[in-house]
Amino acid sequence: MTRLIKTPCLPSGEVLSCLIGERYTQEIKELTDLGIECITLNRSPLLEDEISCHADILSFNFGNGQALINKDTIGENELKKVGITPVFYNNKICSPYPNDIPLNVAFTGRHIICNTRYTAKEILDFASENNIEIINTRQGYSKCNLCILNDRAVITEDSGLASLLKNYQYNVLLISSGDIFLSEAHYGFLGGASCKLSEDEMYFSGDLSSHKDYERILELLNSYNIKPIYNKSRKLTDFGGIIQLTEKIC
Repeated sequence: MTRLIKTPCLPSGEVLSCLIGERYTQEIKELTDLGIECITLNRSPLLEDEISCHADILSFNFGNGQALINKDTIGENELKKVGITPVFYNNKICSPYPNDIPLNVAFTGRHIICNTRYTAKEILDFASENNIEIINTRQGYSKCNLCILNDRAVITEDSGLASLLKNYQYNVLLISSGDIFLSEAHYGFLGGASCKLSEDEMYFSGDLSSHKDYERILELLNSYNIKPIYNKSRKLTDFGGIIQLTEKIC
């Protein structure tokens, strides 16, 4: 049986469908081989090429079939076929920063983590209407910068974000930056290079073992019984992650 995911980045069953940027053909193949339907997001000409079709820039899933999507990146019917009712975000998402971060918001179930100054009003309203506490951070790329293991444990390269979340009783692993490919000009983040595929599996795009903090990352994953899935034949890459939509239930 299939159901809509309640907390998008934290599926409890096996993920069956997701949003992903159209250019990430290797990731799409790997995820498809794992039985996941990949619904692609078109590139936006208003964004820098390196993030032009990142799912975590172009979309935000509220859960339970409601999603906020940047206009012109996907057709409504493509989402409706998996049970998603989209609301299209009509304000401009464009480079440079901070004009590209209205939807780049982390949602752990317990908290919405974002820079409230630039976050889409629809997301702030959603938090208010559902009594979800907002954690305001100066880090605008909060979704990119957080590899979310569960509703109480995260990994990040951002020291300010790490300190802030520890105050909210998160178990935070602060790792070094620079080992994740984004483009020839910039490095990426582990949050954008990863995604949960089930309660106990996490996908990484490329060779996780190449990261200088691999052993520390693996130790934390093991402490929560999360199995990493990754391909050692290519670079660890920030591809904007996926937006999980539906999952399998027994």
